[in-house]
Amino acid sequence: MNSTPTYFYHLDDVRGDDSLILFHRGEVLLLDDEFLFSSSVLQQLHDVKHPLLLVGQIAGQRILALNLAPEWEQGSLPVARATPRQLLLQRRFEDFTAIGRANQLVNWHETHRFCGACGAPTHPHENDRALVCSACERPYYPRINPCVIVLVRRGDTCLLARHNRGNASYSSCLAGFMEVGETPEETVRREVWEEVGIEVDNIRYVRSQSWPFPSQLMLGFFADYKSGEIQVDGHEIAEAHWYSRDSLPHTPSAGISVAGQLIELFLQGF
Repeated sequence: MNSTPTYFYHLDDVRGDDSLILFHRGEVLLLDDEFLFSSSVLQQLHDVKHPLLLVGQIAGQRILALNLAPEWEQGSLPVARATPRQLLLQRRFEDFTAIGRANQLVNWHETHRFCGACGAPTHPHENDRALVCSACERPYYPRINPCVIVLVRRGDTCLLARHNRGNASYSSCLAGFMEVGETPEETVRREVWEEVGIEVDNIRYVRSQSWPFPSQLMLGFFADYKSGEIQVDGHEIAEAHWYSRDSLPHTPSAGISVAGQLIELFLQGF
């Protein structure tokens, strides 16, 4: 019987039709601008120390992620490099999903090699996507951080803000992490109040998206303006304004982000 864990693979478990996503020092390796490597590339890699992580399957073909050791040297392997964020903002949605999931799994595995309770090494669970402490048997699953993102509407206008962090060249929806004990709707009210000083009502869930920077689950909402005047917090938000459909600033693409999708729905009259 094959005792290899379902979600973790050794070099001997790799099949000829498997595809690999390779990471090194936080960057994705590229060959001829492609991020998926044939499994034959393993013949050119030496001293592989980490297990290969199952990302998913497409038409029965496995996609595995491998995080190469920091001291790895590419030698004659003609690879280029890019950060996951650079790749994700340039690729198709299908590529976004594969690279994003691989990035989250690699980061999780790298940061949970030791137990946070007793410090002992962890090892792969036999059946689950989890790492288990070799001493106290505490399990560690991939972490998911729930966030809300909301497009606030007032009549025929919507509220968009330019943030102080990240890409400050465009305006987007308001967003924030959920706190312990909050419902998503409570988080929407709190975040909007904290960031721009207005109250909202009629909060409606729209759609969600996995956002791998580093491991958010974005819950997208519409909300209606209730009261108050815009007063930006000056910390997270640089500026915020009401925009009509024909006066929108530069905004995120609907092809890769739930923020862009919420704005696109607003443009369509939803």
